Amino acid sequence: MHQVVLELAGSRKVHVISEHATKEEALDKYIKLVEGNKGSPITPKGKYSIRKKPE
Repeated sequence: MHQVVLELAGSRKVHVISEHATKEEALDKYIKLVEGNKGSPITPKGKYSIRKKPE
């Protein structure tokens, strides 16, 4: 299970945007978010990333 998350700037907190069964599905969602943000993973609130779901 993989998650697309927004790592919040200025803290160690993360906001889970979506969860996917495969890394490829998570990567598709991540690419759509980055393209919607003018091609950058960095936003005013933090940055987008993909991680494996913690146990």
